[in-house]
Amino acid sequence: MAQLPLLDSGSPITQSIEAVKSLLAYVGRACDPLPTFLELPDKRCILVLSNKKDAYYTVTPEGCSCPSATYRPGKPCKHQRKYFKEATTAGRSQIRPMTMAETLEEHDRNLPKLPKSYQRMVKAAREEALDDPESIKPAGKWAGGFNGPVIPDSIIAESTRASLVREMLI
Repeated sequence: MAQLPLLDSGSPITQSIEAVKSLLAYVGRACDPLPTFLELPDKRCILVLSNKKDAYYTVTPEGCSCPSATYRPGKPCKHQRKYFKEATTAGRSQIRPMTMAETLEEHDRNLPKLPKSYQRMVKAAREEALDDPESIKPAGKWAGGFNGPVIPDSIIAESTRASLVREMLI
């Protein structure tokens, strides 16, 4: 019978507790308290005890045999991030926060893709901000420039209001 080579699955295989105990006995280490992790001599493979303490996950820089790595292929699991920090961060570009200017430029680029009603609102807000850029007072949108609905008879003219303030100060 011809001997066929085993197929390489490409992913690490979870090891049983008995297999790790026999490995520990072979290298001459005690296995009475099970170690939480076992680093192999080449330091490219680490065996990590599962939370249920029923198996050891095989962790390498390229993969892990834990369920998280199985359900999220291509993304590093917590074991890879913990034991192989340099390998997980090397392939990822560093994310930096955008400056306010970059945020505004991106908003301007995306504005034509947004609904027309939103574009009109942004245009009105920009025009209003250009009128008095130093003011932090909200500009009124209702009759007479007041904020909110008003009764026309109760509107006091600006000049009258200013004179009332002057009388109060004197």
